[in-house]
Order: sequence, then C-alpha cells, then structure tokens
Amino acid sequence: MRKLLIIGPRIATAGVGGVTIHVERLAEWLKKDNCSFTICDYKRESMWCQFCKIWESGVLHIHVSHPMLRLFYVLLGVLLQKKTILTIHGDLGRFSIWKNWLDRMAVTLSFTPIAINQRSFEKAQRWNRRAVLMTAFIPPLDDGFLPKTVFKKIEALKTAGAKVFVTNASAMNYDRKGNEIYGIKFLIDFLKNSKCHLFVSDPSGDYSSFFRNADIENVDFITEQHSFYALIKQSDIVVRATSTDGDSLSVREALCAMSKKAKESYAPFSMTECAQKYVLLFEKLRQA
Repeated sequence: MRKLLIIGPRIATAGVGGVTIHVERLAEWLKKDNCSFTICDYKRESMWCQFCKIWESGVLHIHVSHPMLRLFYVLLGVLLQKKTILTIHGDLGRFSIWKNWLDRMAVTLSFTPIAINQRSFEKAQRWNRRAVLMTAFIPPLDDGFLPKTVFKKIEALKTAGAKVFVTNASAMNYDRKGNEIYGIKFLIDFLKNSKCHLFVSDPSGDYSSFFRNADIENVDFITEQHSFYALIKQSDIVVRATSTDGDSLSVREALCAMSKKAKESYAPFSMTECAQKYVLLFEKLRQA
C-alpha cells in the first residue's frame, strides 16, 4: 500500500490560519480513522528532508499557497511517479496572469486536484477531468480551549444584555488595492458606541498592537492561545468581513456550531462526511 505524505504548513511554524487549521484537523481525523500518514512541514524542514519523505511516499497531498511552490511539488511528484492530490485553498484565477498560468499547470499535472468552491471546480475540471469539488472545512473533534477570562467576560456581557460579536484575522493583511482584507477596522468603527461587544481572534497580535492606544471600550483582542470554534460557541453573531475566502472556514465553523434545528434549515449536510471524503480518497489512491 502506498504511503501518504501531507505537504503543508503547521500552526507551530506558520501560525493560525485556514490552511494550517485544515492540515491539523485532517491529521486528527486520519488518526481517528487509523489511516497512516506522515506530515512534511515545508516551511520548517530542509529540502533534503522533504525530498527523502517524498521519495519514501506513494501519495502526496499538497497544501501550498504559492503557485510556484504548488507547481514545484506537483512536478516533483510526477517525476518521481507519485500520485499527487492538490488542494487549492482559495479561488483559481485570483492572481496575476503568470501565477494563474502556474496554477493551471499544477492543476493539469496533478493526479487529483481538489477545488473548494464551484467556480474554481468548473475551471479545474476543464484542465483536469479528475478534478473533484470538496470543502476545505473539517469539523473539530472537540470545542477546543477558551481562556477563563474570556469566558467569564462573555458571561458578564450577556448578563448585562450585550450582544457578543466575534471575528478573526490571522494577521493584518491588505489586498493589492490597499484594502484591509479582514475588515477589522471597519467592524470596530461600525460597532463603536453600540451595546454590542466585539471579540477579535488575533493570534498574530497585529491588531492588538495597532489599537493599543485607541480609545475603544467595546472591543477585546484575544492574542493568547485559544480555539476560535470555542469562541464561536459562546457568541451571538459571527462576522467574516472578507471576500477573499475561497471556502470560508469561519462561516462553516459557525454553521457547525449552530443548534440542530438551525443546521437542518441552513446547513443540510453532514459535517463528518467532509472529513470522511478525504479518508476515502486517500485510501483509493493508496491502493491504486
């Protein structure tokens, strides 16, 4: 049976983000299903170490954001006669002409490209008939950790009648036009002088530092270790103020945290099936 190697960033080296959370949860579900695998943290491990792991594996599952690196790992897999699964985290066609061409080549040459939304899937299918459509969201196995200070503050706010808003940002980033990607500044301005309280999951600490001297009373930045899913479960409203997500992990986490009745109305799909599809795909290619 072919060995499975997952090539992707880890939270310890790349911080909290959609891709790193996906990789971590995928690993958790694979362990739960007793599916053997190895992870290659391409941002930390040397090229020689990466090459050795790739050489010893039969199936590569690639989670890389930069188009040039995506194509590099796909080409390496093709040259070494490995089955390559390429998950495109984000929209296909969102880069420059050159980078979009690199992505097209990576999708064309990979054995099974995975698109995470319908628009990207339609493009990928034109370039590779084995392309599949699959959400990047994998449900957490547990709620995760939320600091007691945050939990108690939320309880106090709700007791006082305040509405609790939550949002998140992996870092303070801007798009090519100079617009803030995660809309945190907009949200803070929008909710000021209201009876609502905003909690910002701020793992990088960028926003906490930026607003350190600002006079805002109804906003808290959570920079210490925590689970955004656990924060969602304590909130009234979840906001994802960005248009850059290919398949928003935050929105799907909010749907996952909804009550059973609400899920039946707004999210009529089994969250566990999302993880099981990956397991079935891996097993199929491992045995090919």
